[in-house]
Amino acid sequence: MNTKFATSLALVGLVTAGALYGTAFAAGPDQEATALQSAKISLSQAVASAEQQTGGRAYDAGVAVKGGQTRIVVETNGPKGVQTVAIDAQSGQVVDSHSGGETD
Repeated sequence: MNTKFATSLALVGLVTAGALYGTAFAAGPDQEATALQSAKISLSQAVASAEQQTGGRAYDAGVAVKGGQTRIVVETNGPKGVQTVAIDAQSGQVVDSHSGGETD
């Protein structure tokens, strides 16, 4: 994934992140940006991990914060349809994965 695409994906994701992962994970844009900057994995790494797990291509990504835990949420579309993968921003481990996208 090239840097320009990753940056664009990050910006789109940050704009829509408030709707990602349900309202329980909603956080303000400043909190999301700070959380992403302090993450031990990059947005590009999270996207690559989600694409590898689902076999699809990422079309949306963003940050979700709840109780001080940061998740990078990636939506992919591929052979299994739309898949949503939540990745812990500190460990890089997949913490949730399900079929279907997140509601806006």
